[in-house]
Amino acid sequence: MHRLKILVADDDADDVTLLKRAFLQAGVYVPLYSVRDGQEAIDYLLGENGFSDRESYPFPSLLLLDIKMPRLNGFDVLAWLKSQPNLKRMPVLMFSSSSLRRDVNHSAELGANAFLQKPHSLEQLLDLVGSIKSFWLERHHFPDCNPS
Repeated sequence: MHRLKILVADDDADDVTLLKRAFLQAGVYVPLYSVRDGQEAIDYLLGENGFSDRESYPFPSLLLLDIKMPRLNGFDVLAWLKSQPNLKRMPVLMFSSSSLRRDVNHSAELGANAFLQKPHSLEQLLDLVGSIKSFWLERHHFPDCNPS
């Protein structure tokens, strides 16, 4: 787990702060980096437009991707990511307040690895983070993924 890094693409700073706090409270000490919109997510993954320093902005192992964001939404980012030969294997967890079947289905059609609905309480968030930890961070074998 010590080499894993998570990129969170979410325009709600409060949600990102709560998520970081929940990871720490759950004993998950994986660095979480964040971007505020879909275009920043793509720039981060490509190491462009202010994200070129991989010491400060390391390439992530896992992407937590909100759907409703400015500039490019999560579906746009997911479609772009899965069309990139060197990035398409990156695991993507859609992390949205939506519970609409069409959003779940569209995420799956575009290649998301999972769809997680944002919880409404800290207790539920801690439970969700525990699930992410036990499967994605402790049991999952990450594929090779490199932007270049």
